[in-house]
Formats: sequence, C-alpha cells, structure tokens
Amino acid sequence: MAPAPEKHSAEVEALIRRLEASRDGLGDHIVELRHKLDVPARIKGAVMGKPWLWFGGSLGAGLVASRLFRRPRKTKKKGKLFGLLFTAAVTFLKPTLTRVITSELQRRFMDHADSKQARLPLPKK
Repeated sequence: MAPAPEKHSAEVEALIRRLEASRDGLGDHIVELRHKLDVPARIKGAVMGKPWLWFGGSLGAGLVASRLFRRPRKTKKKGKLFGLLFTAAVTFLKPTLTRVITSELQRRFMDHADSKQARLPLPKK
C-alpha cells in the first residue's frame, strides 16, 4: 500500500531541509579548508599583521645562518720580498704596458680595417 500523499510530502520536505543544511555545512568546511591550504595568503597576512616581528626574525635567522655556514678563514702567508717587488713592478709598469698594448691592438685592427675597406667597391653617386 502506498503511503499517504501528505506523509510523503512531509518526508520529502524534511529530506530537502536536511540536504540544504548539509550543503551549507559543506560549503563552510570547503571555505575553511581553502583558507588553511592557501599558504602564501596566510604568510602574507601574518607578515602584514606583525611586520616588525618578522623583520626581527629574519634578521636573527640571517645572523645565525651567517655564523653557522661561515667558511673557514684562509691563513695569510707573510709577504716575501719577491712578491713585494713583483707588485711594485706591475704597479709602475701598468701605464706603460697599457699604452703599448693599446697602440699595438689599434695598429693591427686599423691595418685590418683599412685592408677590408680597400676591397669594398666604391658607392655609385
């Protein structure tokens, strides 16, 4: 025997209300889950909320990292007389060597450029 029409519609209405309540609850859970999974937005919000705390933390972390990952210092060897003389000679000869090398390069490249220009046909007027 089929149930009475008014009883059937009451059950359907109850199911519809329950379904709407479930959808609303699921929507709230989805919004909350999206917020929890959006790490860049959460970090940005934390930094914007307390910028001085984050600045101090990054400063401290940089200081600790620079102390932990420091390279060992190289021991300096005492300068010998040859090193001192070589440095002095290079210092005194640098302007002269620069002029000699520059003039030699200009001479070679200018000769090369002149020979290329000689082979080019003259433009017609």
